[in-house]
Amino acid sequence: MNQKTVMVTGATSGIGREIVMRLAALGANVAFCGRSEQKLKHLLEELPEHSGNMYYRAFDATDSDMTKDFIIGALLELGQVDVLVNCAGANTSRHKVEALPVDTLNELLALNTVSPFVFMQEIYNRSMKPRNEGMIINVLSTVCHFSNEGIGAYTASKASFDALTKVFRKEVRENGIKVCAIYPGGVDTPFREAERPRYLSAEQVADAVLYMASQPAQAVVDELTIRPLVEKNYP
Repeated sequence: MNQKTVMVTGATSGIGREIVMRLAALGANVAFCGRSEQKLKHLLEELPEHSGNMYYRAFDATDSDMTKDFIIGALLELGQVDVLVNCAGANTSRHKVEALPVDTLNELLALNTVSPFVFMQEIYNRSMKPRNEGMIINVLSTVCHFSNEGIGAYTASKASFDALTKVFRKEVRENGIKVCAIYPGGVDTPFREAERPRYLSAEQVADAVLYMASQPAQAVVDELTIRPLVEKNYP
């Protein structure tokens, strides 16, 4: 990975943060972004001294114009993006479908579907399609495989982006582009309301993402599901 340029969204906490830390240690060039200016500052303070070139910014990824500005800036600074890791996402709703506010559904669709779609489309058209080369790894969720009560908005937002991922994979494969998806189960990160030490760690999921990104040119891990052994809430 030390000769690759990787863009990571949702990079200031959880899985995204661990991916950036690992990429920096490997000497990769990394463009990364997150919502929190303070968390971004803390991440920068912890990066290894001998990292590759870095481009970073804190902004709201649901703002498409700011997203495009970030991508343009990253390409000007780093030249190209070889791998995009779409890691930004959240679950802020615990409503049953019968009581789910439309505004809440729209908010999660904006964050978990539209925002990563914009990153995927822009990076493909601006950096990967012209070179007939590149990889996109979308961090999804095992909710794409099964349904749980009370998280309808989150499930819908992740499942809709999963559908886009599958279609896009078929559309661009002939151009040499790999479109991959990883489906983590329960992860013990700030995303969770309470610590669950028997769940996956963010580091374990980050390692799985780097495994996918490190495949040779003739191989691709299209989809990877990783879940904690204790998790049983699936068919």
